Amino acid sequence: MDNLTHTLIGVAIGEAVSRCLTANSGGTPQVSRRNLLVTLGAAGSNLPDVDLLWSYGFGRSPLHYLLEHRGYTHTIVGCIGLALLLYLAAMWWAQRQRLPASRYDRLTFAATALFAVCLHLGMDALNSYGVHPFWPFDNRWYYGDSLFIVEPLYWVAAAPLLFLMRTWFARGALLLALLAAVVIGFFMYATQTGWSIAIALITIGLVFAGRAVTPRAATLMSTSSMAGVTMMFVFAGVLASNRASGLAAAQFAGARTLDTVLSPTPMNPLCWDVLFAQLDGFEYRARRAMLAIAPGVLQAEHCPRLTIATHTTAPLHEVAATDTPAVAWLGEFHAPLSVLQEVALRSCEMRELLQFARVPFATRTGTDWIVGDLRYDRETELGLSELRLGVTPAPCRHSAPWRGPRESLLESP
Repeated sequence: MDNLTHTLIGVAIGEAVSRCLTANSGGTPQVSRRNLLVTLGAAGSNLPDVDLLWSYGFGRSPLHYLLEHRGYTHTIVGCIGLALLLYLAAMWWAQRQRLPASRYDRLTFAATALFAVCLHLGMDALNSYGVHPFWPFDNRWYYGDSLFIVEPLYWVAAAPLLFLMRTWFARGALLLALLAAVVIGFFMYATQTGWSIAIALITIGLVFAGRAVTPRAATLMSTSSMAGVTMMFVFAGVLASNRASGLAAAQFAGARTLDTVLSPTPMNPLCWDVLFAQLDGFEYRARRAMLAIAPGVLQAEHCPRLTIATHTTAPLHEVAATDTPAVAWLGEFHAPLSVLQEVALRSCEMRELLQFARVPFATRTGTDWIVGDLRYDRETELGLSELRLGVTPAPCRHSAPWRGPRESLLESP
């Protein structure tokens, strides 16, 4: 998830703990306790992304980012360690401020830090990027395939917290997020005005409801709305997965589906971007479609496609399948399986990429090969998930332990 969403979820956690678990006498004063809990929630909800400090920028290669981001800090072991550091930092600060803390307070602070950090891992696990939470015991990737990586409905769900914010800066930041959610809704659903108007009305309604009720009720309203958004997309994702499995079996009976990648359209659980990674004999195929799980309400051809690229680095061809109200086919990449195996055999960089790539591709450009992951191929130029392999093989540079999701492609038939 994006860090704005992580932050708002963390603030809601801190507010909920502060409002629902009252302070005991002789412990941390209520105002200081609330501020500390909200800070623990917001900081903990972002802390696993500390790996961006060494995985992104400063001359780092895209491959370094792909293998190191959502790495060790996005594991259960890593989250427990980060939560402990966060708790110790909070207790050090409280001591410096001469704030009393009872045993009950310390347990509350520790539990909030642990829950916030682990919830970051849980939220990241719900999209198609994936995590490997059970390292070092299990190095496989796990994918929730239920949420788009940026979901503005969580910003809308934070609306009841607007008047609970203590500073004008915090209120202004949340207000901008709410305005951005409404604008995104109107931009994405310009042809479905009812959808965008509903998003705007829900946002306004939650703001006024948060103003009208008690702080505790406003907090519970926000947290329950966030939980509701999550359950809505998870339930829709299960339906989409079942429909996609049936679709693959009906349309491509001779192909073996290695993986089905699902990602919903932002702010809409009815429309899903679907990628099928398949083997058709000795041919590797990656087919993309827009799937509508309720075509009677919204057909696939009318689903927004702003998050799906029309021009990609991978050469896409027409899919030999018929569009229906439930599915619109967007293109496919295909290549002999032996080509992928040959490129991986001669290129250490390709083998390293396959530790991340869920829907890999490889295409020749002159004397070079362009390889990447079709999940994030959204431009004709090299993007974050694409590499150019030169004539001279590059040495292995990364020692990440992750098991590649498509490592079976490298096995001999």
